[in-house]
Amino acid sequence: MASFLSAGTRCPRRNFIDDLELRNTRPLDPDRLALFLDAKYVEVREGDRLRPGGIYLVIGLGRDGKKRVLASLFRFGRENLEEWKNVLRSLIERGLRRLLLVIHDDFSGLLPITKSLFPQADVQLCIVHLQRNAKSHFTKTDAAEFNQRIRALKSTWNAEVAAIPFEDLGQRFESHSPSFMREIRKKREHYRAFLNSPDLIRRSLSTTHVVEALNSQLEIMRRNSGGYFHSEDTLKLKLGLAVSQLETGRWRRVAASVQNALDQFNAIFQSRFETEE
Repeated sequence: MASFLSAGTRCPRRNFIDDLELRNTRPLDPDRLALFLDAKYVEVREGDRLRPGGIYLVIGLGRDGKKRVLASLFRFGRENLEEWKNVLRSLIERGLRRLLLVIHDDFSGLLPITKSLFPQADVQLCIVHLQRNAKSHFTKTDAAEFNQRIRALKSTWNAEVAAIPFEDLGQRFESHSPSFMREIRKKREHYRAFLNSPDLIRRSLSTTHVVEALNSQLEIMRRNSGGYFHSEDTLKLKLGLAVSQLETGRWRRVAASVQNALDQFNAIFQSRFETEE
């Protein structure tokens, strides 16, 4: 990467940064099967200090089955709702209209925003984040049982059938962490939404794991840079490079699991929005 940042490669460097910025403003196809949202915390050197920042990432699953990065913005400061509002409203302004499913973690206040901006879409809260959170609210033994029950829910026939074991889960652990379980029960439909998707791909729709493909590349670049990014431009360059590598590499072809479920997924999409045809 060092040679890539040298003065003699300024044009390629600028191209990656410019393409990243264009990616956040290009018109969008009005239809998406799913959106995956996540923010990554990073530190960027500014002068003689390190400043915290967040990379707001949105990956879309198109009706052709391909994954594409629709937004990848860096902002100084901690992850916050106002930035998420701006990112999601921008998607609508750029043309996004019809959407089946939105997947994100339970970042405080984000759920009402996605429900408001995409009223016809189901919202799935990330199961993996839920399982991680359980470890901070339960004993090790209780967390293991809780997560085992959550894993079993992934094999349930559909969201309606899953309602009973989900209620049993709430009753089993309510006395162990009342406030945690109260929040989960309040949002229970959003932990089961993925079960209404085609069986072959529903597990990948239960989590924001798709975004991790990009985050893991950024994490390697961060570690190789000494644990932080040396400037905002350097961050944008490496972010642009990571996006390009994914979209011209492993995301160039439709994943086999998605391909096998694509006709069914598109049929669900058409059924939901057929009144608009």
